[in-house]
Amino acid sequence: MKKSFILISLATAIVTNTNAQSTGDTQEMKDPKAKAILDKLSEQNKNYNTISANFDYNLKNSGEGIDETQSGKLITKGNKYKLEIAGQQIISDGTTAWTFLKDDCEVQIQEAEGDDEEGIFDPVSIFTIYENGFKYKFDSDNGTTQIINLYPEDANEKSYHTIKLLVDKAKTQITSIVIKAKDGNTYTYNLKSFDTNKNFSDDFFKFKVENSGCDEVEEIDLR
Repeated sequence: MKKSFILISLATAIVTNTNAQSTGDTQEMKDPKAKAILDKLSEQNKNYNTISANFDYNLKNSGEGIDETQSGKLITKGNKYKLEIAGQQIISDGTTAWTFLKDDCEVQIQEAEGDDEEGIFDPVSIFTIYENGFKYKFDSDNGTTQIINLYPEDANEKSYHTIKLLVDKAKTQITSIVIKAKDGNTYTYNLKSFDTNKNFSDDFFKFKVENSGCDEVEEIDLR
């Protein structure tokens, strides 16, 4: 499941190389202005029982001539999620994770995990990545959008050096997440829609063959 999500991002994105690019004053900074915005986001997120978001995901590396964009959909409920992107459906009920490859009628089954040792974020944490393990600095405010830069506290253990959060000032919602990796990759998530507190049963976050569109599904159990 982690490898599949790396294709999305990350590398959820989201990501270990050398020479972190965030050093000096930025690494020592916890900007009060940025903190005030992040605190508002955290308080707002406490009101969300579920999140349903449609997004565009872009991977760009000018040096390698890579510029790829895909569309996806993410639904979360607590530690459960369903993610659809690039012909894959990744589902987790918080205990088990299923990666379903639609074209192959194949599902890989693994134990659900959170952030791994490489610092890759799982889909559940993508909207709250700022809450732990980061230093932060206010970047700009154009009247409608506020930008905050995040820098990992354990930079040597991460494969990214900076995360930019673009926040809708009126709605107190993240509209874009830009992850800058040490290998030159830039992962960008642009939210096209963001709905909250829709009703999704726990059963919605389990893979079911009858809902797959395949007569038969090959199961590969990696647990």
